[in-house]
Amino acid sequence: RGINEYIPYIMNEKPELKEQFDGFTYYSNTIAYAPFTNMAIPAVFGGYEYTPAENSKRDSESLESKHNEALKVMPVLFSKNGYRVTVCQPTYAGYQWTPDLSIYDDYPEIKTYNPTGMYSSELETRPLIEGNMRNFFAFGITKVSPLFAQPALYEDGLYNYVKDSEAIELTQTTDGILRSTGISNTFLNNYNVLHCLPTITSVTDDERNTFMMLSNDATHEPCMLQMPDYTPEQKVDNSAYADQLANGYVVDGRKLKMENERQVTHYQSNMAAMLQLGRWFDYLRENGVYDNTRIIVMSDHGGTMGQFPELLADDGMDAESFASLLMVKDFNSKGFTTSDEFMLSADVPLLAVKDVVADPVNPFSGRRIDEVSKPKQEQLLLYSFEWDVNVNCGTQFIAGDWYTVGGDIWNKNAWHSVANKAVLTAER
Repeated sequence: RGINEYIPYIMNEKPELKEQFDGFTYYSNTIAYAPFTNMAIPAVFGGYEYTPAENSKRDSESLESKHNEALKVMPVLFSKNGYRVTVCQPTYAGYQWTPDLSIYDDYPEIKTYNPTGMYSSELETRPLIEGNMRNFFAFGITKVSPLFAQPALYEDGLYNYVKDSEAIELTQTTDGILRSTGISNTFLNNYNVLHCLPTITSVTDDERNTFMMLSNDATHEPCMLQMPDYTPEQKVDNSAYADQLANGYVVDGRKLKMENERQVTHYQSNMAAMLQLGRWFDYLRENGVYDNTRIIVMSDHGGTMGQFPELLADDGMDAESFASLLMVKDFNSKGFTTSDEFMLSADVPLLAVKDVVADPVNPFSGRRIDEVSKPKQEQLLLYSFEWDVNVNCGTQFIAGDWYTVGGDIWNKNAWHSVANKAVLTAER
């Protein structure tokens, strides 16, 4: 749920991000193959052979096995080409919500981690530290008190502590689009990983090439954040920014609607993710490895936000759900540019191997990953809300509606409905 069409508004609001994202090209005309991860993400990691249509054609294999295969394509390929490979949070590995890292057991040279939930923020630790400081003091008072008073002062380790009104609530309750109480734990677990990237990244003089594949759900688990810095807080009050939310998001005459909680929290969470990536890029730059690193920022799908009339089809299909985020920084590239070239989420492996892998071949199918293998015709997309891998887990994806699109996703005439409630379509 990294929302492609937010980027111009994010960069307009925080122009310093263009400096932090120096060298990136933002592809404003990019499509995913489905509106939900279980159907959409195999193509991101595996390429053109793992679109929903292609996966459903392989009807003698389980969706899980094809999904796991897609997650291994790039790590195995880069590892076989001498790269030191790290994989973090490979989405739905083993069709599990917490990725099953054992899918990489046959490749012990590939380092795998599930970092989500492993890091804490000052927001979470501050009440614990302050509570411990108080308790250390209270412990001293207790020990110098008469013995008969000590049990009452100790109070089973509570030391007569009044209920902590500042304790972090790990669920969020919103009051309209301006205020909230508490923080989404799922957002915080992912946000903390992005925030800690400079801390957990190691820069060495080793000349061996490296490849890292990281998934993160901060944009997928939206949370209301405190403006203008878009930080998670126990209590958020953005009433001072009411006018900005109502009127401040217009770029090139196109207004971004901020009318409900879903729209506001998704924008804010996307902004927070970009800000944390910017911090990490600064770290890479300061340590001399930014220019010699190719970086691909890709989301597996967009979201049904209803923020742009141009992306709402007459039959109710919200094409915003297919508008996936793609930003690419190549080696030694400069400036921040925008391209309206029609791009695919399945382009990621091609972009990753370009000019760095001599013979880019899918290690599982033997097919080449190159410009020749890229499909040139309109793309076939599956519009389905069967997102649960515990339900949509056969050999083919459950029947849904199929659309084709090519050229310009912002042109309603580029979208065509080709089948309804179908497992596969006769298209192509």
